Amino acid sequence: MFASFIVHLRPLELAPLGKTLGRSLHGLLLRLISQTDPHLADALHSDVSPKPFTVSTLRGRLVQQHGALCAAPDERYRVRYTVLTDEAFNALGHVLLGKLADQEPVEIDGKPFALEDIVANPAQSDGWARLATEAQLLAEASAADQVTLHFSSPTTFRTGDMNLLFPLPTSVFGSLARKWEAFCAAALPANLDMFLLEQVAAERYELATEVVRYGSHQFNGFVGDCQFRLLHKDPVYCRAINALADFALFAGVGQKTTQGLGQTRRID
Repeated sequence: MFASFIVHLRPLELAPLGKTLGRSLHGLLLRLISQTDPHLADALHSDVSPKPFTVSTLRGRLVQQHGALCAAPDERYRVRYTVLTDEAFNALGHVLLGKLADQEPVEIDGKPFALEDIVANPAQSDGWARLATEAQLLAEASAADQVTLHFSSPTTFRTGDMNLLFPLPTSVFGSLARKWEAFCAAALPANLDMFLLEQVAAERYELATEVVRYGSHQFNGFVGDCQFRLLHKDPVYCRAINALADFALFAGVGQKTTQGLGQTRRID
């Protein structure tokens, strides 16, 4: 089961947030899973990659207080979690639904937040929430020769000692293909990497760079939209790339998708 769901939160008091909010929200997910499946939480915390989940940043209006960004108690915030395995889906869903029913708060950077709602319906989340299976994505994949992706949070690809700040087809769909191969049973077409290199082009794009602050460090990532064209309309490769484009909602793209980066989805 692939799941992308929005968790709505409200701080119970003024809540100063850490310098690396993505890391804090990543920690919240692991703490939640550890309450119902500590062995799974340990496995997710290990160095094994890729990970079967992603974490967004905290969405909502933040305020400045004493030089720190804070979540205000009169505001509602949201974080998006995605999972790529039944095990992670069952563990996280179980504890979140339990806390929602019991009205038990969760903690972010040591401050309590009320859990107000969990949304899994795309119609209630501007398309960012959805439940799907591998078989469903494959069955629904078209042979369209154009694919447009929206990169909502800063996205970057690590190449040696550098961060690549452009959605090259080999980088974007290569990232998605690696996660697909790690968590899906259906094989992708042979030589997909060569097809991406020779037959897929970034045709139109509206992109900007954003600074990502990560603890005491910072680097750049890109956000915006990019349309890709498949030059050779081979139906096997076209359907595979369309399936990967739909998979992006759950898998994220590029580095640090478990800490707020690379939030991506297909758009018309």
